[in-house]
Amino acid sequence: MMIFLMVIENIEERNKLEDLYVRYHKEMYYIAMSILNNTHDAQDAVQTSILKCADYVEKIEDIYCNKTKNLIVTIVKNTAIDIYRHKKKHPHGNLENFMELSTYSSQFTDDIIIRLSEGSYYAERLAEVKPEYAEILTLRYYEEFNDMEISQLLNISHENVRTRLSRAKAVLKKLLVEKWEELELERKEDGL
Repeated sequence: MMIFLMVIENIEERNKLEDLYVRYHKEMYYIAMSILNNTHDAQDAVQTSILKCADYVEKIEDIYCNKTKNLIVTIVKNTAIDIYRHKKKHPHGNLENFMELSTYSSQFTDDIIIRLSEGSYYAERLAEVKPEYAEILTLRYYEEFNDMEISQLLNISHENVRTRLSRAKAVLKKLLVEKWEELELERKEDGL
């Protein structure tokens, strides 16, 4: 079942990847199935995702923390989407059962935001931005990935990462300023 991990030469990395697989394989499979709706493709997505995790294994300190789980979820989601796109461009089978990605994408973002900081002021504002903005802000400032790593994770160009990040920050800033002004107005009304 985990024979594909034998290609990893470093024993410590291989053990960490095995631990990640054991810990998260069910969740990864569920995410991949929700996108692909095909058992074989979902299994491929899980295995490919674990191998992609090898690029980030040195950044993973604790396999049980939310940061690690968010990384795993991001990788498997994007891997499954890549498989979905490939299947759509090169149809070899029945595509009519595939799920709509927009529904899953917003669900993914909501889960990330909830885990990000339950009940926090910034998480509430983050929930108000577009899902792709919330995702990129989470990866950059919570997960602390650089632009190149985000580019690889999301399978978008480096320039697209910078543009999306800039737009996301502008939208979030606007929301924060609006909320601040609203709170200031309430404070003044309470003080009168």
